[in-house]
Amino acid sequence: MGAGTGRPSAARWDEVSVCVGWSSIAAEVAERLASAPGLRVRLAEDGAPPDPAASVLVGHHFPPGSLAGLPRLRWVHLTGTGADHLAATGLADGVLVTCSAEVPVVAVAEYAVSGLLHVIKDLPRLAAPRSAEWFYSEATLLAGSAVGVVGAGRIGRAVIARLAAWGALPVAVTRDGLAPVVGAHRTIGTQALEREARHLDHLVVCLPGGPATRRLVGRAVLTALPAHAVVVNVGRGETVANDVLYEELRAGRLRGAFVDVHEQEPLPEDAEEWDVPGLTVSPHRGFAFPAEAAEVARTFLDRLAALRRGASVGEVRR
Repeated sequence: MGAGTGRPSAARWDEVSVCVGWSSIAAEVAERLASAPGLRVRLAEDGAPPDPAASVLVGHHFPPGSLAGLPRLRWVHLTGTGADHLAATGLADGVLVTCSAEVPVVAVAEYAVSGLLHVIKDLPRLAAPRSAEWFYSEATLLAGSAVGVVGAGRIGRAVIARLAAWGALPVAVTRDGLAPVVGAHRTIGTQALEREARHLDHLVVCLPGGPATRRLVGRAVLTALPAHAVVVNVGRGETVANDVLYEELRAGRLRGAFVDVHEQEPLPEDAEEWDVPGLTVSPHRGFAFPAEAAEVARTFLDRLAALRRGASVGEVRR
């Protein structure tokens, strides 16, 4: 995902037919957009295909093949951040794609740090309070610990800022490691992560999906982490070699993991993840906060205002 030039001159945006759906917050987003001038807004029923008369679609996950054969479609605005699933939708070339990447930044960053604290402060033991030993804890300090943050985009930088505020020593992991990340104690490249992993106390993964990041946190990294390390993933499930992560947890070679994103979502009831010791399974909710729908609507309207001015907008690369 990245910023592009957008296509402000490709069409007129004074009167726009918008179909909203394919998202848990669709109804509230549609309600907020309905009062905006120059918009004809329709809320798609759950499971319904996109309106072929719509020039704009607003949603999160579009099913495979669902965006093919829509001749009037000029713009897709994603209520979330990831666009990797669009490759299977049949979306035509030349359709503008934008996303709401700035909306969940604070929520996900807070959730990532909370997940790390959940494990290192021994909070899972509280799930069975009657069996927990009084006046005993295996809690460790976040302050002073070296925490690798893999991916220093919006969310990664927000995680780094919050870790630093807690007194941790964030190590930013970027593609080449050349430009120092503000707030990070150090910045390294992904090629150095295998070598540096043994010096990290914990690892927080904030990577987007795609071929370049698939299993980027692989066996060499996971097996090099010290036994007291905790792994947190709030990026995309496929960016971590999860089979290796589970092996390490089962063998007691990692303290724990807090994972909010999974390669299959929702996880089936018989998924192995439920029974991996030391693994906290979070049902992909780190993005949520009360004003999410309002912020997504505002983001869409900001993009629309830019298009109407003939200005560029941040386009998602597919």
